[in-house]
Amino acid sequence: MLSDREILELVEGVRQGERGALERLAGALRPLVCRWALVMTGDPDDAEDVAQVVLMKTLDSLASFDGRARVTSWIYRITRNASLDHQRVRRQEQRLAEKAKWLAESQAPELEDPLDDLEMKRTLRLIRTLVTELPMTQREVFDLVDLQGLRPAEAARLLKMNPNTLRVHLLRARRRMRKEMLARPGETGSGEKR
Repeated sequence: MLSDREILELVEGVRQGERGALERLAGALRPLVCRWALVMTGDPDDAEDVAQVVLMKTLDSLASFDGRARVTSWIYRITRNASLDHQRVRRQEQRLAEKAKWLAESQAPELEDPLDDLEMKRTLRLIRTLVTELPMTQREVFDLVDLQGLRPAEAARLLKMNPNTLRVHLLRARRRMRKEMLARPGETGSGEKR
C-alpha cells in the first residue's frame, strides 16, 4: 500500500496534468477503497460498485482537496459516505420490491382459469421487475400513488416535494412502465394464444 505522501504526489501529478498520473492514482487507490468498501458493505459486488463511485468522486473533487487532512482520511470519508448511500439505496430497493410483491399478491384476484392465473403471475412479476428499474424518485412516487393508493398531494407532502414536480415524476414513471410493458409482451403472457 502506498503511503499518504506517495498518494499525495500522485494527486499533485494529476493536478499538474502529468501523463499517466490519473491511471496510476486510480490503480493505487482501487485496492484500498475496495477493502474499505468491503468492510462497510459486507458484499464483494456492492464493494466494487462503491469503489467505482468513490474513485469517480475522488477524481472529480481533486481540485477541492486542500491538503489540511491526510489524503487517506479524505478518501476514507468519501468511501464511508458512498457506502452509506449505497446501503440506503439497497434497503429502499428491497423495501419497494417487497411492497410491490406483497401488494401484487394481496390484491391479485382469485382466478379460476389456470392460464389466466399464469398470465396474472407473469404480469405481476414484470411489474415488480419494472418498478425496481425505475429511477429512485420515480419509483417512490409510483409506489406511493399507484401501488399504495395515496393521492398525489399526500405523496408530495410525504416526500417533501412540490406537487407539480411529483406529477412530472409520476407521469414519467407511468410512461416508462407502459413503454417497457409494451416492449415485453411475451413476459406478461398477453401475446400468447389460447
